[in-house]
Amino acid sequence: MLFGCCQNLTMQRADSHKAAGTCKYPPQQRKRLRGDVFDSEAELVREFLVKLKDSRSPWGPVDTAVEWDYQCGVADVLARNQSRELIAFEAKLSDWRRACHQAYRSTAYADVAYVVLPEKVANRVAKESEFFARYGVGLVSCGARSISVVIEARACEPLMKWITVKAHATFDRDSNDTSDRPECRRKRSLQAA
Repeated sequence: MLFGCCQNLTMQRADSHKAAGTCKYPPQQRKRLRGDVFDSEAELVREFLVKLKDSRSPWGPVDTAVEWDYQCGVADVLARNQSRELIAFEAKLSDWRRACHQAYRSTAYADVAYVVLPEKVANRVAKESEFFARYGVGLVSCGARSISVVIEARACEPLMKWITVKAHATFDRDSNDTSDRPECRRKRSLQAA
């Protein structure tokens, strides 16, 4: 439920000169009042990574690569658990259908793939389980306190084994490398995303 002053903003056109006088709260605080936790996809990915690296995550301890380029696309986050299972994650603030298609592409090399959405969005999207099941992609909710699997991904045999080998090599090299520059990261920062 929106607070009275912010409810008017959603009903009006997005003209800033009209919207500016209708709410006494600044834009950042309005977002927090509505329950929006993340201001950008990059912020969602950063928060997701913090929670994913916690050993209490649904996948246990994992190694991660951010914006992993697999030549046919870029996975927002690629993780490998202690069982050497590759897990791809596509994060979006709201466009879950697009994220689902992107995550599906990742099943070409990953054992499982998930869409990561803010908690409130994920709870609304949970009713679309048939859509996710059709693609074999799971859904993860990322909130202020934790991450949780809303829809379980279907494990599959990767079709492009050479990309799977490349992904494992990235993690194997990074575990033996003491430098802080993994090759899998794009030149641009998450801030620019």
